[in-house]
Amino acid sequence: MFKNLFLGNTNIDFYNKRNLLQKILIVEIVIFLTVLICAAIGILNLNFSIDFTGGTTYQLTSEYSKSDIDEVLTNNILEVSRYQTYENSDTVLFRAVEGSQSQETEFLNYLANKFNVNSNEIEFQRVGPTFGQEITTKGIRALVIFLSFIVLLISIRFQFRFSIVALIALIHDLLICTTIYLLLNFEITPSTVIALLTILGYSLYDTVILFDKLRDSQRMNKESNLSIKTLNKTFNEILMRSINTSITSAVPIASILFLGNIIGLSGTLTDFALPLFIGIISGTYSSIFVTIPFLSRIINK
Repeated sequence: MFKNLFLGNTNIDFYNKRNLLQKILIVEIVIFLTVLICAAIGILNLNFSIDFTGGTTYQLTSEYSKSDIDEVLTNNILEVSRYQTYENSDTVLFRAVEGSQSQETEFLNYLANKFNVNSNEIEFQRVGPTFGQEITTKGIRALVIFLSFIVLLISIRFQFRFSIVALIALIHDLLICTTIYLLLNFEITPSTVIALLTILGYSLYDTVILFDKLRDSQRMNKESNLSIKTLNKTFNEILMRSINTSITSAVPIASILFLGNIIGLSGTLTDFALPLFIGIISGTYSSIFVTIPFLSRIINK
């Protein structure tokens, strides 16, 4: 099985598995709706960074231990959302929610005493939510323009119904990423928003390649409409290509996420890599298995 998969010689009957895939998709939709409803009523919340909500940053240089960091994260003065360290450096950056002036002064003195530095040596900065809001606004605008252009392009290149299938696959990938961020309470930064737009491009790439292959197969078989034989043959031919593309793309991103965190590489790079990693995996899955139940409906039996 694995040898045939590697060589691209699989003979999977995707068409007859459409009902199973449809049931899996229904389960996914139920999970998505449940999570979104929980978010709407306040049970779950998106963890926006201070770039969106506003807050304060404190950067200092001093020797520290893991227990020192843990104590700061659990302090009772200001809620610390995250911290950042730097490789080959004793510098540490704390990001906290915005508080009253007395709270911020008290927290500043707390850090000075904790790390045995002068309070004047701690770089303090108040961050407003304007930057994050601007990124979100421009991101939504770019998303609407992007999706409109894609619908038009796929409709001209293939058919309008194919553009709908591509949009469903894109929405599926966005919902997977959103659900994971809600359930695991990962922090959403401007880098996350940018990565989400990148996910759409990757997912769409796989889907359009599939559509193009289907059209070529129809031409070779001189079919005016998609047949069961063409659908199964095309999906088997493209399966290993999609898996290989996903693996080669995901491995370097995974190294940033896992190895990078071990050696102290964190911050903007990992904020971008995490949704990208999720999107590559879900994009490969959706471009094949989410599209099958919908493409099966236009089969010429």
